[in-house]
Amino acid sequence: MAQSHDNPPSTILEAEEEDYNDSDSGFGSVTGSSTASLASSILKHREENGRTYHAYKEERNYVLPNDELENDRLDLQNHIFLLTLQNKLFTCPAKKFNRVLDIGTGTGIWAIDFADEHPEAEVIGVDLSPIQPLFVPSNVKFQIDDVEEEWTYSSKFDFINVRMMTGSISDWPKLIQQCFQHLNPGGYVEISDIIFPITADDGTLSKESALARWSDLMLKASQSLNRSLESAKTYRGLLEGAGFTELEETEYKWPQNRWPREKRFKELGMWTLENISTGLEGLSLALFTRGLQWSKEELEVFLVDVRKDMKNTRIHSYWPIHVISARKPL
Repeated sequence: MAQSHDNPPSTILEAEEEDYNDSDSGFGSVTGSSTASLASSILKHREENGRTYHAYKEERNYVLPNDELENDRLDLQNHIFLLTLQNKLFTCPAKKFNRVLDIGTGTGIWAIDFADEHPEAEVIGVDLSPIQPLFVPSNVKFQIDDVEEEWTYSSKFDFINVRMMTGSISDWPKLIQQCFQHLNPGGYVEISDIIFPITADDGTLSKESALARWSDLMLKASQSLNRSLESAKTYRGLLEGAGFTELEETEYKWPQNRWPREKRFKELGMWTLENISTGLEGLSLALFTRGLQWSKEELEVFLVDVRKDMKNTRIHSYWPIHVISARKPL
C-alpha cells in the first residue's frame, strides 16, 4: 500500500500568477579506492563530445558524464532530495544499520552524509567512476565496481540505497534480485527515481513544445540503448517478484520551475530548474548522439528552445519522482 508523505501522489500543485521572464533562471549558475588493486585504466576517463565519461566498463554504455559540471549537478540533485524528504536521507522505517550499500554513489555525498548521521554503520559506496573525495568519515569506503555483474560481498547488508539509477541499469530484475540476496533478513532496500516523460496536470504542456519533444526523445533514446528512463514503473512488481514485502511507495513532484504558488514547491521548482537546465547538455548528449544519431551541433540548436520552455512559468510541468522501499522477510 502506498505511504502518504508531505508531497503525496494526490498533491495538486497550484500555479502562481503568470510572470514568465525568458531571462529568469531562478538562481545563478551554481578518488576513491576499491577492494581490489585498480588498473590504471580504471582511474582514467574518456572524452566524448567535449565531456568526460568513465573508462572502466565503458561497454556498459552509461549515458551520464563524470566531469566537474556533472558532479556539481549530482550534488545539487542530492540537495533537492533533502528538500523533498524534509532533510531525511531515506523514508523507510529501517532501524538497524551495521552495513549499508549505496549503489551508484556518484560523488559519494549521500554515503558521506549517512555515515556522519550513523557512525555505527559501515557504509560502502559503489560506482563506475572514481570521482569520490579522498578524505571521508572513517566508516565510509568507496569501491569502483559494476553492480550489473555478480556481487561478491562477503557480508550482507542491512540497508541498500538505490537513487536516480534509471537509464543506468540494463537488467533491473537481476539488480533487485541481488539486492534481495545480499540483504540480511529484515533488511530494507529503498529505490528513488525520476520517471520520463515530463508531465503537467492542466494542459499547459503542449505535445509540440520543445520541452515535451525533448522529454519524449530522451525516453525514446534510452529505450533504444536498453536503458529506459521509465524503469521506475516496474520496481514494485520486480520487488514483489524477488520476495520483498512491506512495500511502501510514494510519488513526489518536482516542478520544472518556480511556477507553483506554494512557497515550498516554488523553492523546489527553482532548484529543479537550476539542476536540469544547467545540466541539460550532459543529460542529453550521450542519449541523443548514441541513441538517436544526432550530431552535437543539432542537439545544441534544439536545446536552446528546450531551455526557454524549462524557464517558462506558463508551462506548469513537473517530474514524477517515485520513492519505494521494501523489506526482506525475517
